[in-house]
Amino acid sequence: MAVKIISIIGAVLLLARSGSGQTYVKGNTDSTVNSGYDHRPMYPSFRFADIPIMDMYSPDLTCRSVDMYDKTVKPFSVVAGSMVPLTFDSVDISPITKAAIKGPCTFYLSDTKTKGKGAVWFPIEKESFGGGLWCSENIKKNGYKHGVVIPKEVPPGTYYLRTEIIDLDSSIGDEDFTKGPHFYVNCMAITVTGSGKASPKGYKIPGIYNNAESKFKVDASSATEGAKFVIPGPVMDASLAFKL
Repeated sequence: MAVKIISIIGAVLLLARSGSGQTYVKGNTDSTVNSGYDHRPMYPSFRFADIPIMDMYSPDLTCRSVDMYDKTVKPFSVVAGSMVPLTFDSVDISPITKAAIKGPCTFYLSDTKTKGKGAVWFPIEKESFGGGLWCSENIKKNGYKHGVVIPKEVPPGTYYLRTEIIDLDSSIGDEDFTKGPHFYVNCMAITVTGSGKASPKGYKIPGIYNNAESKFKVDASSATEGAKFVIPGPVMDASLAFKL
């Protein structure tokens, strides 16, 4: 099976088919929220859902969704400074390389008013390698669960929450089709409440990994290389960092 993600508190992340390489919304375990598709938080239209994104310059890297303007998508509400607990259906085997998925995770926000276009995305969390495990492996170890904190200084509004797992296990592959990082990307809508006033710098997606091909060439099975690996792309804005 490949990467699949479900959100549980008021946030759900996924788009794909069972047994495929992408993700899809399966529900919400918060009993106070309707988990049916009438209130789904995800943007459901997407292309090539059976395989990960293998081109870091592809427009699919934004959210993979063809339709970012679906008015049937109902945002989940979360208070800035609190955690969005996510449950992943599975983070196991790549459908392309048939090898274990090993790599980091990143999480970005963008105001929905921007439609995700331009330099409007800012990172709120990145997790790489630690304690001998990659983020993807930690998710599996933790029962396919992962918590994402919305920084307290994020201003109130409705946002796209973009989640990404990067499979590095194929980055030094022998076949041209599989060589390079594989990106598992999803976007959902969330409404943030609170009193945050930060104005974090935004970045274009695609664009955050421009000219970074060599930085992804990592032996993901090596703890030594994992410990040295730094996720390419922007870091969390100083106006958001450590204000949880």
